[in-house]
Parts: sequence; C-alpha cells; structure tokens
Amino acid sequence: MVEKGVLNGVRVLTLEQVHALPWGTGFLADLGADVIRVESPDHLQDRKAGPFPGGKAGEEWWNEAGNLVYYGTRNKRSLCMDVTHPGGKEVFLKLVEKTDIVTDNFRPGTMQRFGFDHESLSAINPRIITLSSTAYGYTGPWRRAGSRARTVDAACGLSYLTGYEGGPSMRASNNYMDHSVGNNVAYALLLALYQRNRTGQGMRIDLTMLETGVSAVGPAILEAQNGITRERLGCAHWWKAPHNVYPALGDDRWIVIVVSSDEEWERLKIAMGSPDWADEDRFATVLLRWQNRHALDELLGEWTSRHDDVELAQRLQRQSITAGSCLTAQDLVNDPHLDARGYLWEFPNPQAPRVGPRVFAGRPFRDPGNPMAITKVAGLGQDNAEILSGLAGLSSADIEGLEADGVIFGAPRPDESPP
Repeated sequence: MVEKGVLNGVRVLTLEQVHALPWGTGFLADLGADVIRVESPDHLQDRKAGPFPGGKAGEEWWNEAGNLVYYGTRNKRSLCMDVTHPGGKEVFLKLVEKTDIVTDNFRPGTMQRFGFDHESLSAINPRIITLSSTAYGYTGPWRRAGSRARTVDAACGLSYLTGYEGGPSMRASNNYMDHSVGNNVAYALLLALYQRNRTGQGMRIDLTMLETGVSAVGPAILEAQNGITRERLGCAHWWKAPHNVYPALGDDRWIVIVVSSDEEWERLKIAMGSPDWADEDRFATVLLRWQNRHALDELLGEWTSRHDDVELAQRLQRQSITAGSCLTAQDLVNDPHLDARGYLWEFPNPQAPRVGPRVFAGRPFRDPGNPMAITKVAGLGQDNAEILSGLAGLSSADIEGLEADGVIFGAPRPDESPP
C-alpha cells in the first residue's frame, strides 16, 4: 500500500477537461492531494477520447478510455454533477467551504456566470486558492479569444521557430503546450499553498498557455532585440555539425548524433572506422562542418543506415559521443532503463476489467519521502455519494433527490452517443 503523500490533507475541487489542467491537478493527486474532478454530464469528450481496448469502445466506454489513467482521473475522485443546475450550484458552494483549491479551464467569464469567481468563493472561504488555466488570461485584448493548443503554439512564437530548413512553420508537438501548462499549474499551486501557509490568506492565480509558450522561446526574444532572426533549421543546430536525425537499419528506425567540438568529431571518425571522406578539408573545423552540414549529413547517414539504432547509440555513448536512438512509444513501454528507475507504472483498472493491466507514465523525479503510484482511476460519478455525504453533509434522501432531479449522474445520459 502506498504511503500518504506530502499533500495529504489538501483538497482540490477542479472543473477541468481536455489535457493541460487535468495533467497539472493530476500531479497534485499523485502527491497525495484529495482532487475531486467535477465532471459535467454534458461534456464527456475526455471519456470518449480513448484509446480503447482493440480500438473499439465497450458497453461501459465512459470508464475504459486509457487517457483517463494517463492524466484525467488517476488518483482523483469523480463527482459527476451539473453545476449549472441550481441544486448543483448549491452543492458546489457547500464543497468550497471544505476545499483548499478550486481550478478551472473555462473561457474567461464562465466562472463569473456560474457564480464561482474568486470573489464569490473567497466570501465563503477566505483561505481559498483559485486558479484559472486559460489560453490568453483574464486581462488584455485577447482575453476572450477562443483557442486550441495549436493556435496558441502559433501565437506564442513556437510554431514560427519550428520547421525544416527553407520550409514553412510547423507545429512542434501535439501536446507540448499541454504538458508545459500542466506542469506550471502544479508549480503555481504548490507555491500558492506555501504562501497561504505563511500568510493564512487565499489568492487568485491567472495562468495562461500563451505565456507558458512565450517563456519557452525566451532566447529568440533576446536575439530579436539585437537584430538576430532565428532561421528554421529542422533538427540541425545554429553552429554544431553533425547535429541531426539519421537513418538506421530497419524500417523507420533513426538515430540522433550530436557533435559539439573537434575532439568529439575525432572520436566519431574513429567510431566510423576513419573513412577517407571524414578527413576532407571541408570537415576540418567546427565552422567548416557547419557550412558543409548538408553534405556531412548525407555521408554520415549512409554510414548510420547500416547499423541498428539502439546498438549504435550505445556504442557511440561508450566512446563519449552524444547519441540516442529515436525510440517509439512501444520501445518506451519496454524500455529497461525506465523500468529500472521505476518510472513505468502498471495499473489494472478495476473500473474497466475489459482493459486489463496497462503501463503508464510516472513522474520524472524520485523522492523517497514522497512515494507515488497509481492507486485509483475514478469511474464516472464513482464518488458521488461519498463526496456529497462526507463533505457536503447531504443525507441519502438528499442524494437520491439530486439524482432524480438530473443533477448528479453515475453514467452518461441515456441519449449520450458512444464514441
């Protein structure tokens, strides 16, 4: 049994969906916080997102989606409740009385319409910490703009910097911004808890995806002020060469090799068996190798294509040459290094026996004083009765009445279409 985490005793009430905010509150749940995910019966897209066993949703699809374990409901409790209903709003405000943190990722203005803005909640609980995770924030001319992660990737400057040499801008990753924002959510809330413990006062946090992205391109902002424009180079580097992704033996297998000095280049030449082309004058210095990087990449790729990527990366590392295999997701599931470090967590979700045990990503640090593991994945509305009776003080009759009135749910509405 996993010991209680460092955040044991901290309660989070979160109105969340999609990826970024659930990833951040999931961090707190892994650390022992009581995170109550308030799920809307009208917005079940996270539970429809999959992946499902065999690529097909089952009869109880709402509890089978793999992403729920990855970031959505792991180590959390689920309260499926319509907070737009007067009865749901009343219950939510009762829960706020016994909560430390309230989070949301709605568009600015939504929480105010619900009556859940910071001022309203702090009148009930002066120690409350509220956090809104939005695209552009609650202030500024873009505050009401709609968005998806892809559009914010562009707005923060990340997409402009990303792309192949001579080509158009491209997206760096389909969830880079989501994970970065989620990490910032966790950091901000931990700092807020620390500050509240010092002052006794709650606070408001306005966290944006845009500013998270801009912080990731800080060097380019400094360079722009000195008249320097960063050109797109794909996987290449501004001055290092070779520095790229090279083909390896097999179908769609690749290896990354980075050389940062003449000394490293000499070691790589030896590792390649000292081919004649490597001693040509055009590759003699750091600057010349960069200027002739296209020819260098082609020649180096011819050599790497004859070798297994994993074996070659290990051999180059033994010779103090920075290299790494381009591992696939399937490779990572079976990676001996990650397994040895205890990073991979296997969990057989009892809410979805058809799914069976699966391996999930853990957390990227080891702290013996704060052991972490997946101990639960909340089914839809699984914790309704426990939360409503234990925290909101409702009787069994009250809870039954909320269910009869269509305020709380333990399954999707009858007319909800499956994924």
